[in-house]
Amino acid sequence: MVMSMSALIQGDVSDLASQFKGVRDSLAPLPSTNKNPKTPLQEVDPMTFFGNPSTNDVSMKDSSATSSPDPETDQICTDLQAKFKLDPTHLDIVVAASHCAPEARHASLVFVMAAFYQLDFIVAAPPTNHLYDNRFKLMQNSYQDFVRCHACMILLNPTLQAYSDNPHQNGGALPRTLSYLTLDAVEQQPIEWKEDHLAPGQLRDDPVALESYREVIGELLKHQRSNLQTLLSANILSTQRINIKGAVPNRHEMLTSIYQDLPPKGDKMTAAEIRAQVDNNWAMRIRMTYARLVMVHYYVHKSKKTSQWLEIDERLGILRAASIEFQKHHAQLVLDKDNELFSHLKKFSDIPKDDFTVPSLEDVRASMACDEMADN
Repeated sequence: MVMSMSALIQGDVSDLASQFKGVRDSLAPLPSTNKNPKTPLQEVDPMTFFGNPSTNDVSMKDSSATSSPDPETDQICTDLQAKFKLDPTHLDIVVAASHCAPEARHASLVFVMAAFYQLDFIVAAPPTNHLYDNRFKLMQNSYQDFVRCHACMILLNPTLQAYSDNPHQNGGALPRTLSYLTLDAVEQQPIEWKEDHLAPGQLRDDPVALESYREVIGELLKHQRSNLQTLLSANILSTQRINIKGAVPNRHEMLTSIYQDLPPKGDKMTAAEIRAQVDNNWAMRIRMTYARLVMVHYYVHKSKKTSQWLEIDERLGILRAASIEFQKHHAQLVLDKDNELFSHLKKFSDIPKDDFTVPSLEDVRASMACDEMADN
């Protein structure tokens, strides 16, 4: 059964990852650095991205937004599809390219040509007529909205075991990952819903159709991770669409923005509910604080093409197998490092780049050894 919002944001209280008794958080509430009312993040249509989804998340560089579809372009697509009868894969590509902004048409054409060239090596099946009609578009939009909404809620779960699309690399099959829980949410839907939203081949467990289905899910999840990354990088990451407006928010403000933005429209939290989570949900506080440290470290010191989420998943796997004391010391070092960097209302440009580090496993062991010596 799909978990409710309240169950997701609390996580599994029996999980060791939610046990942080004894960890200290001395950060006092500070005036908000957010001068303007918050607005929801702009949704990115995954149908406008081409090529094989990879384990790499969206680069910490902005891409130009595409323009909205219009009825005239839709009619042209319908007429051309009736004439050329493209298969679904090629149709998705050309429809996305047809709706791009004028200034992006050259790049769009290059990507379309590259995508078709790539498909020549991947697919050797005869084309089948796939009608470009309103019902198809509504089904696709409804399905994508369903996945996006559930992924946003799942990202609020403080006991997720993995965020990336390759959780099997982190010690075998894991039951609480972003990918698995999203797929499970789809699987829990009634058969009537599946017949309306999934391709016939997916219902028949056709290997090719299932692989395509997983790729679509992976692409949707990649953009939801990117949305969370943007929230974690507020006033740190500057792009064409996002400007740095002041000091880096402290972790209380960062968490507030996450609880404001991630829940879908029908499940938005009240100010009191958000405050309660920020004050009392220690697992989420420590998890997101650690994630921000990793994001900033990658932004400053590492390649933008590598996946921060894979490193986060690897550390989560180590923590699951570690003792409670190890987890507590790790959490304490994470909070202390965040205090050092982001509790003084400093601008990102004013913080020395060498200070952007993440507590290592050796740091945790050293902290535990110091405590043992102090007790003796």
